[in-house]
Amino acid sequence: MNITSMNIKVKISIWVVCIGILCMPLHAEQSTLDSLLTVYAAEVAQTNDYLAVRQARIDSLYRITPRTPDLTLAIAREYQSYQSDSARIYYGRLIEEAEPYRTQAIVGLVELHAATGRFEDGIATMQLMDSILPSFRLRWYEAVRRLYSDGALWSTVPSIQEKWQKEANRYQSMLMNAWREKVDEEQEMDLLLAQYTAMDEGDIESALEYNAILLSQIDSDAHEYAIKAYERAMLFEQAGDEMHRREWLIRSAIQDVRCAVRDNGSSWLVAKDCYEDGDLNRAYMFSDYSLTNASFFNAPTRFIQTYALGHAIANDYEQQLNAYSLRLTALLIGLAVLLGIVFVIVAVIWWYNNRLHVLNKEMKQINKQLEETNKLLKDANMVKEQYICRYLEVYSDYIRRLASMACKAGEKDSSAFMNREMAHFYRSFDDTFLSLYGTFVQEFNALLKPEARLTPKKGERMTVEMRIFALILLGIDNSAKIAELLCYSPNTISNYRVKMKNNALGDREQFETAVRAIGALC
Repeated sequence: MNITSMNIKVKISIWVVCIGILCMPLHAEQSTLDSLLTVYAAEVAQTNDYLAVRQARIDSLYRITPRTPDLTLAIAREYQSYQSDSARIYYGRLIEEAEPYRTQAIVGLVELHAATGRFEDGIATMQLMDSILPSFRLRWYEAVRRLYSDGALWSTVPSIQEKWQKEANRYQSMLMNAWREKVDEEQEMDLLLAQYTAMDEGDIESALEYNAILLSQIDSDAHEYAIKAYERAMLFEQAGDEMHRREWLIRSAIQDVRCAVRDNGSSWLVAKDCYEDGDLNRAYMFSDYSLTNASFFNAPTRFIQTYALGHAIANDYEQQLNAYSLRLTALLIGLAVLLGIVFVIVAVIWWYNNRLHVLNKEMKQINKQLEETNKLLKDANMVKEQYICRYLEVYSDYIRRLASMACKAGEKDSSAFMNREMAHFYRSFDDTFLSLYGTFVQEFNALLKPEARLTPKKGERMTVEMRIFALILLGIDNSAKIAELLCYSPNTISNYRVKMKNNALGDREQFETAVRAIGALC
């Protein structure tokens, strides 16, 4: 390189402090890619405000009279990154003007043809240049280099690709030589040469350092800042630093929006990055913005790039919508099935509730009838038991009266008479009672220990003990009354009751209660 090592070191040391500043986010509170994307999205949303400012600036130039070559050139330059067709018109008006307007017009047209992808038109325009003015050599070589380089990339004919790439390389060499000739004339050109020389030699680290210094010298509100930020992004791409590539690409895109630049290469790349990240909303927003710019600027190559990206985004949106539609359909079907199940369950519940209501109503009626029946049965029981007790009282009293009358009449064996009548009385009692409580004997014995269970004598249906507890079942609990009815002494009755309690299978105190629960009326 034709720059002394000392000069480079001095310049780097002067500007090295700027590198840290340049690496700061546009806004102090936004230091991540996402925050930068948020800023970019906000700027894109108000792009019409920035465009209005630029259009107002152009309109103010139109109002100036008379229309001098300098004014025409100023209008052409305003249109150069804004609207290519208008820029070509105004550059075309300067072709017939004297120098330096003619040279500037030809250079501007070649730059436009390179930017819009009209490569054949650019080569044709090159033929208009008879000789290049020294002050425009660097810009001219760069314009022609880009024309051939981009043409080689877009060409589909291998022979043309090879030819144009050779021309691009030739003009790259002419550009480097022209830079070297201008060394020490301008610091800016010195640094540019250093940056591009480092790039040419593959020293990306040094190229980034020179680029940082150049960026620090440019007003952050200028369009040139966006261009240098884009170059920095491409340098990081060569260095394999994806994070910083994206960062500076977004910074470039932000500045393009603020400068109302329609010819921008960063916007569609940012959209492409968002698309590859799966951020379809931002990808669509930035792609639509880029496509609008490409259409307004009238750059076929940029339009093709952005349109292809937009088409891919639209396809992904369609796939997502289809997926959402399928999910929604499945959800609606599931919901419909669920609602159907719920409806069936509700219907079944309603039917069962209705049925239960009917059954409850019927059950209440049955219970009412049962209560009435039980009352009648209870009343009948009481009547029957009362009649039985009254019958026993009358019968036993009758026997005693007969025995007394027999004694008074002089009957010699009144006790034999009494025994015969009592035996008849007991048989009659047993028959009457067991006709009402047919299972009494079995149930009574079931309340006793096995060894204490009773067996009536031959010709009898119940034992004395059974008769005593039969009367207790009928509600006659008093031992004296039982003794009176059965013609025994109260003491005898008490002894029998105690004996049965002692032989009870369960709790002796609950024996008589259990006896009272025996049997059922026939």
